[in-house]
Amino acid sequence: MDSWDDGTDCCKWEGVVCDNKKGNVIGLDLSCTGLSGSLLSNSSLFSLQNLRWLNLAGNYFRNSEIPSEFGKLRSLTYLNLSDTGLTGLVPPEISLLSELVSLDLGLNFLLVRNHDFNMLVHNLTKLENMILDGMDLSLVVPYSFLNLTVSLKHLSLSHCFLEGNFPTQVFHLPYLQNIFLGSNPNLIGYLPETNWSSPLRLLDVSKTSFSKGLPDSIGNLEHLKTLNLYGCVFMGSIPSALGNLTKITFLDISGNMFQGQVPDVFGNLNDLSFMVFSSNNFSGVFPPSAFNLTILTFMDFSSNFLRGTLPNNISGLSYLRQLYLSANLLSGRVPGWLFSLPSLEDLDLHSNKLNGPIDPIQEPNLVLLNLTSLDLSFNNLSGNIKSCMLVKLRNLSWLDLSHNSLLSLTSCINGANSSLPMIIEFHFSSCNMQRFPSFLNASKYLQFLDLSNNQIHGSITKWEAEGWENLATLNLSMNFLTSVEQIPGKDLLVLDLRSNSLRGPLPTPPQNLSYFLISNNELVGEIPSKICNLSYLYVLDLSKNKLGGTIPDCFGTFSDQLLVVLRTLNLNGNQLEGAVPQSLKNCYTLEVLDLGNNNINDTFPYWLGTLTCLEVLVLRSNRFHGDIQNFNGTFSFSSLQVIDVSRNEFTGHLPLELFENFKAMRDIQENKTGGPEYIGGDYYQDSVTVTMKGSDFNLERILTIFTIIDFSSNQFKGPIPKAIGELNSLIVLNFSHNSLTGNIPPSLGKLAALESLDLSSNKLQGRIPMQLTNLTFLGALNLSHNNLEGPIPLANHFDTFSNHSFAGNSGLCGFPLSKTCGNDQEPKSPPSTVGDESEIALIWKIAAMGYGSGVVLGLSVGYIVFTTGRPRWLVKMMKRNPEKRMRRRIHRNGRRKN
Repeated sequence: MDSWDDGTDCCKWEGVVCDNKKGNVIGLDLSCTGLSGSLLSNSSLFSLQNLRWLNLAGNYFRNSEIPSEFGKLRSLTYLNLSDTGLTGLVPPEISLLSELVSLDLGLNFLLVRNHDFNMLVHNLTKLENMILDGMDLSLVVPYSFLNLTVSLKHLSLSHCFLEGNFPTQVFHLPYLQNIFLGSNPNLIGYLPETNWSSPLRLLDVSKTSFSKGLPDSIGNLEHLKTLNLYGCVFMGSIPSALGNLTKITFLDISGNMFQGQVPDVFGNLNDLSFMVFSSNNFSGVFPPSAFNLTILTFMDFSSNFLRGTLPNNISGLSYLRQLYLSANLLSGRVPGWLFSLPSLEDLDLHSNKLNGPIDPIQEPNLVLLNLTSLDLSFNNLSGNIKSCMLVKLRNLSWLDLSHNSLLSLTSCINGANSSLPMIIEFHFSSCNMQRFPSFLNASKYLQFLDLSNNQIHGSITKWEAEGWENLATLNLSMNFLTSVEQIPGKDLLVLDLRSNSLRGPLPTPPQNLSYFLISNNELVGEIPSKICNLSYLYVLDLSKNKLGGTIPDCFGTFSDQLLVVLRTLNLNGNQLEGAVPQSLKNCYTLEVLDLGNNNINDTFPYWLGTLTCLEVLVLRSNRFHGDIQNFNGTFSFSSLQVIDVSRNEFTGHLPLELFENFKAMRDIQENKTGGPEYIGGDYYQDSVTVTMKGSDFNLERILTIFTIIDFSSNQFKGPIPKAIGELNSLIVLNFSHNSLTGNIPPSLGKLAALESLDLSSNKLQGRIPMQLTNLTFLGALNLSHNNLEGPIPLANHFDTFSNHSFAGNSGLCGFPLSKTCGNDQEPKSPPSTVGDESEIALIWKIAAMGYGSGVVLGLSVGYIVFTTGRPRWLVKMMKRNPEKRMRRRIHRNGRRKN
């Protein structure tokens, strides 16, 4: 510090305060001065015996421990060591500072022992401010807080790892004004139900396990300005006494289990500026008085069950900036006053039952509309929106009107200016749009345009494609386009034209395209080699067209940039011929290669095994031929999780070495995030067709834990390799319609995750291994049309399979077949390997249900049950009322802010 000079009076140094009478240093404020280094026990600081006030906050002491010498500064009344990088135990000597009025040790890596904390609160009888945020108080028993001095005014204990029951008596401290207990998820407690009257101004127990209800006594806190109960376990109804909090400015009770009608008690809360009631179970009509609050800036009632209509007019909300009423049951029209609120920036009404046309937008006199984000998606809106009405929202940058099936959008006549000058994202999917909105081409900030699943017919002309200078994502999928004369946007990154009626040759894509999705159309001709000029191509999906010729050899000779990024190549369902170009082995980052349902004539492309990222390989329904047995072990396929070579002309034995290399099908790690994960990115997720029970099922998304081996409908012979049993994460195995011989290997009983097994229409012989009864997730089994013999095992759930699973084996006997077994052939049940038979049976039924209603449910739910170890919560859920449904919460990840 510049003023600190040995030759000058220290009392004149910056941050130093001296006693005017004796010249003793009594105060040091060195906060945020850039001090660093260790805080040593022999520091001259501890010789300042008259020091009353010490602030070292915001410096960095390099993980030093708090020296016990602090106990020498017995005159200290104010001590602030927050955010200084201190670590270790808080020394018990701190409790010797009996004159302390304010203590702040927060935002450090400090640990407090329970005994030391008890000494501290017992000795510091004059303490008014205690701030320990971010410290580790996991060793402190909450009962210790009963010893807090009655003089305490400010208690801040957020993010402290507190556990157990917090004593309610603390809320009764007579001078307590502020209490922060937030972000201690294992802290249990409840608010006082009676005799609660205190000078509290701030009460924050957010993200704790506080429960019970909000008591009527809350209305006694006449000085309360901030009430934060976000993310707790509160339940019951809201008391009308809430209306007594006339000084409240911040009110957040979101993320709880409150229910019932929200009381209409906001008429006297004239200072309220922030209110959040979202993610509860509130029902009934919306409280009208909330619309008359005069200084409110933020209102969120989303994700509840509120009904009724919005009022036709209001008298307040002049300063409202964010309004979120989404995911409720609101009905009626969208009133025009919503667009006339002078300060409103974000308006979100998505996922309600709003209907009818949107009221005309009235531009308030001398006021520029500040609305930047508008979401009316997932409602029942109808009518026609004129572009010249939207243009009044001149600051709008984000608009979502999607999933209003009767809502259309048309351009204004007479050439009126209809551009939205600030628009960045425009969502109008699943509506009733008839024509391409060329009026948006002058919106120079527009980056994202989603017009999918509409009624857009005909062609996009060159004139309509002009402009769009910053457009990055264009989604026109699921329309009725027949041609694209020119693709809008020279710098497009994502172009989605899937599921239209496009005819003719493949349109020329922009140079910088990353996602080129044009599947399920009627395109003809060959794949042009100029597609290899795309420097940043990441996903190319040309599936389900009528493209012919050969796969361009240039696919593997892209620029060096493309070699790094190409992830998915899907050419399924065309009329491609010839061989698979070996240049594809240069696409080192390829994860999904789908060449199924073409006329490709080639041997097995073993050289693809050099692609260490390849997870999905589909060659089904082509003219591949030859023996895969001569597999070279240097081509590992170690990441492969899905391989489908069915309906080809392969011969020879099943390739043992190939199966041994499928490392990704062993011990797949369970998903730690809790939700399902899929192969692919946020915008495009890969799909695959699998054969189950003799029928094809299209999986629109592929779970990252999904594994399948399908070698069916070829000409393979010989035995089934025992090594298959080592693939313990395998979910679907299909070797049907070949000429396999020998016994079914008992090692298949180790496929713990297997849900579908099809070995039908082969020449297998011998008995059905008893080990197959250990496959507790097996929901589909087909062993029909072989030469199997002996009794059918009856253990576990094997007796649930029908006779179709075993038909065409003249030597088999026992249930479910009509042929009975002799006494010496009666099936014997193996010793049970399951702890709870009824629970496992129930879990199997969960998986089996999926096969009845669609393969995705069975594969995903069944495997989740398996990987979480027979969870009790799922068993209990299935045993409860099956008609009780959980309502889907539709809420954005975090509220939109400036």
